[in-house]
Amino acid sequence: MATVDAIPDLTGLDKATQLDVLRRRMATVPGGRRDHAPAELPTIIAAGPAESVAPVIDDEPEPLTAAVRGKTLRTMPVPPPLAALLPRRALARGTAITVTGAGSTLIALIAEASAAGHHVALIGQPRLSLLAVHEHGGDLAKVHLVDPGAGDPLDAASICLDGLDLVVTTVHGRDVPPTRARALLARNRRHSSILAITDGRMPGIDLTVASTVIGYGGIEQGRGRIKSITLETTVHGRGTQQRTGRYTLTAPSFGEQGLRWTPAPGDELAGRRPLAAAQ
Repeated sequence: MATVDAIPDLTGLDKATQLDVLRRRMATVPGGRRDHAPAELPTIIAAGPAESVAPVIDDEPEPLTAAVRGKTLRTMPVPPPLAALLPRRALARGTAITVTGAGSTLIALIAEASAAGHHVALIGQPRLSLLAVHEHGGDLAKVHLVDPGAGDPLDAASICLDGLDLVVTTVHGRDVPPTRARALLARNRRHSSILAITDGRMPGIDLTVASTVIGYGGIEQGRGRIKSITLETTVHGRGTQQRTGRYTLTAPSFGEQGLRWTPAPGDELAGRRPLAAAQ
């Protein structure tokens, strides 16, 4: 299996330079073909308006270096359904998590991080809706799409961890070997990033987040439009007792803006199957 050489320390470089270094480094990852044709090489593009692939320039007064991330930004904000279940109501940097089930939780996590100014890499996530991220209040200028091509998405993730705050990657439903997992998790901790796996299994994961849709609102009389969904989210992991919470995500009505999360009392959902009203 091809390996990725060590990347020079990016500490001290501004965010635009870090992204430029990462893009150039991505081009060296083998694409799985013997001739390594450029068509198969990983590419990173911005999720905003498709004008160019120039590095994103932030308006931050100071560069967000690795040293700053590790010393002053100890946690990353999360959406309400997760905040209510985590000890510090946020994710500690250096954490590796698995996110499964309803996609609204992952989308809300990406939106919350990018809205707070954190850069997010989405590796091999072609079905993830950027429109939904925007509707959740996310900043698409902070979201970067990574196409690993025919190569290993973990090679791309290893590189992105050097300069980006949240790295969301697929592993194509496979089991990650323990030796590979240890190296990746060590890099994640060293650079104070957060690694999120959306499928497959990787040993050493700190936190598992599983969400299930348990109710819909707006179709109680057998007709109408779905105006809200209720999720049951369970969090468990090392050093974290298993906790479960229910939140309702409601679409804005006329004159309102943005989706909103509200706690869902358990008695309101008793005996209600998700699609019972629609059936």
